[in-house]
Amino acid sequence: MQVFSIPEKLEVTWRSDVKAMIDTWSSYFVTLDEFKDAVLVKGLNHAKANGAVAWVVDSSTAQGSFSPEIQAFIGSDVFPAFAANGIKYFITITSQVSAITKMSVSSYSAKAGPNGLQLLEVASAEDAVAWLRQNR
Repeated sequence: MQVFSIPEKLEVTWRSDVKAMIDTWSSYFVTLDEFKDAVLVKGLNHAKANGAVAWVVDSSTAQGSFSPEIQAFIGSDVFPAFAANGIKYFITITSQVSAITKMSVSSYSAKAGPNGLQLLEVASAEDAVAWLRQNR
C-alpha cells in the first residue's frame, strides 16, 4: 500500500503482513524539508497508527548522497523517534549502482544501534520481508 511519494525520488509503502514501512529511494537529492515530511510526518504517522515494528530502506537503485544536514538529522531526530514509537528493526538494502549512495547508507545507518534499533543489511526488499516473517 502506497503511503507517500516524492516523484522520481522516493516511494513510501506499508507492508501490513510484516508491520513494516518500506522506503524505496531512487534519488538522495532531497531537501531536509522533503525528507522530514516523508519520514517523520507522513511515514512515522502511518507507522504509529498501524503498529510498525520495522523500517526498511531500499536504496538498491538510488543515486546521490544525503546532505550532511540530513545525515545529522537522522541520528539526532529520526532514529530516536523510531525507537520511541515502537520501531525495533532498521533494515537497509544498499545501492547496487552508486558507491556514493552506498557510503551514505553506511554513514547514517551506523547511528541506528546507539538509538536502540537493531540494524540489518539484506540484499533486497523481499529478503527483508522474509527475515521479518521469521523474526518479528
